[in-house]
Amino acid sequence: MDQKQCDPCDGCCHDSLRGYRIFLINFFIVRLFLCAIRSLTFPVATVTWFRSPLIHADETSHHRNDEQSLRWCWLVASDDLVYEQILYSRSTSSAKKVIDEDYAGIVVSDQCPSYNWIAADRHQLCWAHVKRNLQQMADYSGGGHTAYIGRHLCLLTNAIFHTRHRYEQDELNYALYLRRMRRLQKSFDHWLSKGTDVMVKRYRGRCKLLLKHRESLWVFLKKVSIPLTNNEAERCIRGFVIQRKISFGTTSDAGDKFRSRIHTLIETCKKRGLSAMSVLSEIITAVVAKRPYPNIFGL
Repeated sequence: MDQKQCDPCDGCCHDSLRGYRIFLINFFIVRLFLCAIRSLTFPVATVTWFRSPLIHADETSHHRNDEQSLRWCWLVASDDLVYEQILYSRSTSSAKKVIDEDYAGIVVSDQCPSYNWIAADRHQLCWAHVKRNLQQMADYSGGGHTAYIGRHLCLLTNAIFHTRHRYEQDELNYALYLRRMRRLQKSFDHWLSKGTDVMVKRYRGRCKLLLKHRESLWVFLKKVSIPLTNNEAERCIRGFVIQRKISFGTTSDAGDKFRSRIHTLIETCKKRGLSAMSVLSEIITAVVAKRPYPNIFGL
C-alpha cells in the first residue's frame, strides 16, 4: 500500500475510533482491540510543557455524547512539538494543566481570560483577535463616536501589521521598524483611551479590557522572533476542529484520550516533517511485539 495514500495526515485523522481500528487491521493484517489503539501514542501525550522559549496556546470546544455541557480541547505548540488534551472546562485551572506554572518563556494566545495568570511581560495577545474585535466596533450599526474611534483603531492595527510585514521583507531596518512601532503604539494607546468613554457599553468594555492588558499587546517589541498573531496554534488545532464538525463526539474518557493523543502525534509529525503513518506503524509494531515504546521524537 502506498504510504502517502494511507497517511493519517491526508484525512484519516478525521475518522472515528472504530474507523482507526478498521484501517489499522487492514494495513497491518493484525487484530488490535480498541483499548490497544487508545494507548499507542501515550509517550508523546505525557509531555505537558515545553522548554521552548516561545509557545502558542489555544482551545476549542469538544462534545461528549453523554453530556449536555461542553468539554474543551487545549493545545500548546512549540517550534517542533504539539500537545493536545481534552479537559472539563475552559478555566484557569485547565490552562495551568497544559502550561506549567513554572514555564518562563513567552506565551502567545487569544484574549481568553484563562491565560490572565501569565505575567503580562511574557504574554503576547494575538493581534488578529484584537483586530477582529475592533472591526466590530468600527462597523457598529449606530455609527457616531463609537464607530469613529473603532475605525481609527482599525487603521492603526492595519498599520502595525503593515510595518511588521515590511520589516520581515527587509524593507525596513530594525531601528526604523522600532521607531515606527513606538509611534504607532503611542497613537493606539491614545485612541484606546478614548474608546473607554464611548456610549456603547459593549465596546467601552472591550477598550477598557485592552487597556488593562496593554502590556501584553506589545511584548512582540522585545524580540522580533515573537509573532503578532496566534495563527500557529490555530493551524495546529484545525484538524481537531474539522473532526468535531464531520464526526460524532466521544463517549468515554478513553475516547477523549485517544482523540487528543492521535492529534498530538499527527501535528507533531507535521512539524518535524515525519510521516505520521510511519511513526504510528513503528509504535504499533513495538506494541504488538511487546517491546518498549520507541522514542520517536527524542523526548
